Amino acid sequence: MKRATSYIVLIFAMVMLTQACASSQPTLSFEPGTIDTDKYVRKVDQFVVIADGSLSMTDRWQRQRKLGISEDFLISLNHTTPDLGYDGGLRTFGRGLCKSQGKTVSIIEIGEYLSSSFGDGVARFNCADGTSPLNLALDAAGADLFKRDARTAVIIVSDGLDMGKKEVAAAEGLASAFGENLEIYAVQIGNSKKGRQLLENVVAAGGSGYLKPASKLTTSRAMALFVTDVFLWPDADGDGVPDHLDKCPDTPKGVEVDSVGCPVDSDGDGVPDYLDKCPGTPKNVAVDAKGCPIDSDGDGVPDYLDKCPGTPSGAKVDTKGCPVDSDGDGVPDYLDKCPGTPKGVPVDDKGCPIAGIEVAGDEWFLRGQVLFDVNRNTIKPAAAEILLRVANFLKKNQQYMVEIQGNTDSTGPLAWNMQLSEKRAEAVKEYLVTNGVAAGRLTAKGFGPNDPLAQNNTAEGRAKNRRVDFKPTMR
Repeated sequence: MKRATSYIVLIFAMVMLTQACASSQPTLSFEPGTIDTDKYVRKVDQFVVIADGSLSMTDRWQRQRKLGISEDFLISLNHTTPDLGYDGGLRTFGRGLCKSQGKTVSIIEIGEYLSSSFGDGVARFNCADGTSPLNLALDAAGADLFKRDARTAVIIVSDGLDMGKKEVAAAEGLASAFGENLEIYAVQIGNSKKGRQLLENVVAAGGSGYLKPASKLTTSRAMALFVTDVFLWPDADGDGVPDHLDKCPDTPKGVEVDSVGCPVDSDGDGVPDYLDKCPGTPKNVAVDAKGCPIDSDGDGVPDYLDKCPGTPSGAKVDTKGCPVDSDGDGVPDYLDKCPGTPKGVPVDDKGCPIAGIEVAGDEWFLRGQVLFDVNRNTIKPAAAEILLRVANFLKKNQQYMVEIQGNTDSTGPLAWNMQLSEKRAEAVKEYLVTNGVAAGRLTAKGFGPNDPLAQNNTAEGRAKNRRVDFKPTMR
């Protein structure tokens, strides 16, 4: 009895010692930083914070739920970030927003950043459950951040767990869309090596930015440095030109400067100020005798902004000087012979649906245009021309999956016709893959003589039935 009692006492003492050691671990607390905005200028035009609300964020780290650490970090980040006129938003993935529908939810839509409204959004980020589809959140953020030519920052707050290659691919997609305008930063909640590696890979895929452990951002100084890295450029003389662009540092306060931070008397366009009807013309832009940017094609967009010089006279253009394409089919209105083509329907160079296209509501089908000789699965030149157009369309419209349907006429044994129809479908699939369409988006299927377009009792009808059709679906 004494031995049993002593054993129980020993176990109790060990448990108490373990809890005492655990309780001695410090919790994370984030102190907001202070930034002298007179010494900085805005670096980004728009940003989005993507916060992890998946199930793993309910785990404890540093004696706290990781979700709570994430919330505290976001509060400190919000209190530190100066309001300099950029657009901002807050998005979560998993179940960061209680009772949310979908795997990623925008808590704060992209719009004018205000500390008060952003704080209200953070207060609603208080649930964690579900999977970790960071890739879906990155894709959605790409749509939220619609200004592709704007300087953009993405801040990911996550433990990096339960993710994989899709997240890296999504970051690469953002980098492709925004180019040098994009920077991706990540703040890791927790210390998982696997999570850190995943987040580092995501950041690297974005092209610029870095990962920072949350434990390194607890002090006021660290938080201020992080915020300045993401949102601001140093401007020591306060002239509105960041130091890395300023060719004339220490310019006296209040002196008007040019784009490189040097004092100017004019805009340097070769037209004296008293004659200049367009002051502030960007440097090196060609101007007319009145100092206004030249518009060579007369479309209302000056050459230095015109992405489509030489637009024909009278053609309606957008703000970039490119001919308007109202129905979005890739053919500008002034050349479009079939305006109002339903969205997503492949068209020819005149803007009209490719011959054989059938439209039913929001769906389209291509039938009866890719034909074959008797007992052959060789693609004929006329069919190759059509298939090349289809390939180019599919490469530009990655949302489509396509079932390639092979068909035959009714002559010959059924078994052979089934085999031949599948060979025809496979030949077309191979052609599309060779011309740049991902094989995973294509399915080849043979229907033999079971889906005729025409009667098989005439040579003309049978010729129409020896074909391959396309049935696209959205993925």
